[in-house]
Amino acid sequence: MEFRASAEVYQPAFSALDRVRRNIGPFLNAAFARCSLAALECKLRYVPIVMPENMQGRYPARSKLRKKERLYDCAPVLNYETFVNGTFEDQLGEYVKGIALCVPYLAALGASSQQIDDFKAILAGAVERILLEQPGQTRH
Repeated sequence: MEFRASAEVYQPAFSALDRVRRNIGPFLNAAFARCSLAALECKLRYVPIVMPENMQGRYPARSKLRKKERLYDCAPVLNYETFVNGTFEDQLGEYVKGIALCVPYLAALGASSQQIDDFKAILAGAVERILLEQPGQTRH
């Protein structure tokens, strides 16, 4: 399994979202490579949408399963205020919450129940593990 990430983000939230993306992406790809997900040939393309409330009408969530391509485009709307005013821990949690929306589509991409369980376990521990690896980040 391969995880790729980008974003549609309003400028005031960009810095925080980019910092989170730079931590989560490598963490997830390394974790996937160390478990049963290494054998799953599919891609998760994560493009969260982080816009202020008054702009969300022009930027709706638009996730899509591309079964023949073995690809899930996950494009949920995340909480803008979390990335403008939240802590690093809150931002990680919001970002991971969006990735968790991929779970219902993993079986359609060929994932076994064990691989789905591994995916859930990795996400469940992601925030804590990243905070342990990044001790300089503000957590409160």
